[in-house]
This record gives sequence, structure tokens and C-alpha cells, in this order.
Amino acid sequence: MKLVYTHENMSLVHSAKNILEMNNINCLIKNEHGNTMGAEFGITNLAEVWVLDANDYDKAIAVIEEKIANPTEKSSWVCSKCNEKNEGNFEICWKCQTEHSDS
Repeated sequence: MKLVYTHENMSLVHSAKNILEMNNINCLIKNEHGNTMGAEFGITNLAEVWVLDANDYDKAIAVIEEKIANPTEKSSWVCSKCNEKNEGNFEICWKCQTEHSDS
């Protein structure tokens, strides 16, 4: 096992884990249930994402760099069905649920 990501925000830690798993990288979260009262005493418990197979380490670091640390901003788009403007990170129109086509 190797450590690939750490953060105090559990939402970001779970996002990192989910993104890695979507890229076929098995991983787990450590310190997920750490002491939530630690901040009152100046103690920070950072949650950690660890890859289970050390051979996946380089791929995991590359995925985190691309998707989390320096994500590519996607341009907004207009739905071909209902003409609604959608943010670039939406793959499905928020109004009519039509899938975005890159054509």
C-alpha cells in the first residue's frame, strides 16, 4: 500500500477515492473516523487515500494531478434538445436530461 492523497475535507477525500476507483485503481481511506474534536485542541486529523497495489501508485498520482489538483476546465455547452445552457462539467442537461454530445 502507498499513500497518494491527504486532506482534512472528507468530501474531497471521498471524491479522490471515487475518481481513482473509476480509473480501476483499488484504494482505501485511512483516518476517516478520526477525532472530529481535534481542531479544538490544535490537532488535525487528515484523512488519507492509499492505493492497495503499490504498482498503481504512479497511475494514481497522475490521475489525482489531472482530475483533482489541476483539473481541466470544460467550456459550457448548449443542449441540442432544449437549448438550455449547461456548465462544462455537466454531461447531461440539467433541464431535460439529454446527454451532451461533443459533435
